[in-house]
Amino acid sequence: MNIGYLKKISQAVLLCWAVVGTAQAAELPAGTVISKANFDTVKDTLFEGKRVGDMIPERLEWMIKERGLTMKIRHSEKIEMDSKYMEATQQGKGKVKFDPATRQVSGWTSGMFFDPQDIDPNDPHAGDKLIWNLRSPTYGATMDLRDISFVFIDGEEGVERVQRWWSRRYYMEGRLDGGPVQEGDGDIMQKTILVAQSPQDIKGLGTFSIRYNDPSSAKPDDTWAYLKSVRRARRLTGSAWMDPIGGTVQLYDDWDIWDAIPTKYKSTKLVDTRWVFAIAHSPELSVDKSKEGSHAEFPSVGLGEKPFYYPAKHIEWEPREVYVIEGTPPEGHPYSKKVVYMEKDWPRPYLGEAYDQNGKFWKFFIFQNRPDIGDDGYKAVMPVVGHVIDYKANFSTTWSSNMKSNPAGVEENDVSLKQLLKIAR
Repeated sequence: MNIGYLKKISQAVLLCWAVVGTAQAAELPAGTVISKANFDTVKDTLFEGKRVGDMIPERLEWMIKERGLTMKIRHSEKIEMDSKYMEATQQGKGKVKFDPATRQVSGWTSGMFFDPQDIDPNDPHAGDKLIWNLRSPTYGATMDLRDISFVFIDGEEGVERVQRWWSRRYYMEGRLDGGPVQEGDGDIMQKTILVAQSPQDIKGLGTFSIRYNDPSSAKPDDTWAYLKSVRRARRLTGSAWMDPIGGTVQLYDDWDIWDAIPTKYKSTKLVDTRWVFAIAHSPELSVDKSKEGSHAEFPSVGLGEKPFYYPAKHIEWEPREVYVIEGTPPEGHPYSKKVVYMEKDWPRPYLGEAYDQNGKFWKFFIFQNRPDIGDDGYKAVMPVVGHVIDYKANFSTTWSSNMKSNPAGVEENDVSLKQLLKIAR
């Protein structure tokens, strides 16, 4: 008998068995909590027609089976980004140009730099284009990190201390708040202030940074730090974007899991498109100031149970289709590799991985997100809780914030070196 014919018959039989197996697999009910105790039982079941185990990346599986992570699952829900943002993306088609030689873009005004539907997964520069999208003002023209607190958490002992900060980021371009789309002469991309409010020993410490729009990528960020000891601001080196935020385990480059423009990295590449469980509908209140001083101040963080630094058990995870993008940082960066799992239809990071200079797994990022409506009606998706977990040290600095898009009345001068000095003093 013809060998090719036999091969086709065997392939058809295998396909039939696969279809039968899928049809017979149980559908996991919403509200199920995935844990170490039931992982091997539920991994081959389905949720929304997709195999549960296939929606849990390797590192998350390890955290469930070895490090106590649990995931309460919910049905996915479509999220609408602001119509102005999506329309601006369509209007930019044909105008935005990507230069493969420099990995820079030109001709962009607002919305996403590139429509994800138009990005070929086989394009060697797909990763660059998607990270450029991440650097567009996805959460509005101004990001207000209201009530932001960093909780320092030891995986064995629990909460060590809490630091409270004030932060705001102001985009100079791509603004869709009803005013000019671009402010200034086009030289500046964004400005950011971060200032400590308490406890007293760090109060007033802060930074102000400017990210420039330099086509050659030769112009580094300008960053100033306010020093309480001399009551003055000092300019930092251009590599400050790779440094830790205060005494946390989070780098400035980890601000949104991945904060750098792609050209700051040696390379970026799109490695996969897949479904994962992620947190896209975190509760509206992330910091309850009425319960300051207790674990209840941070209701979305599981501070009452070891290892203390994961999302609280009532927080729900849902299937999201994501791009998996891998970046190789420059020399001098603490990481040898960073991986981000980013929403497919618009740029919102959910999960991330960081590896040390020896290529060993080091940190994992779980960011809780939620839809938000700005003071001007702008619809955005905001990161409101960030679990930045250092597995080498079994330690985390988890931040929580009642973040707001497009707060009313904020102007460019409200995010400036002068403003840093005013707040810090």
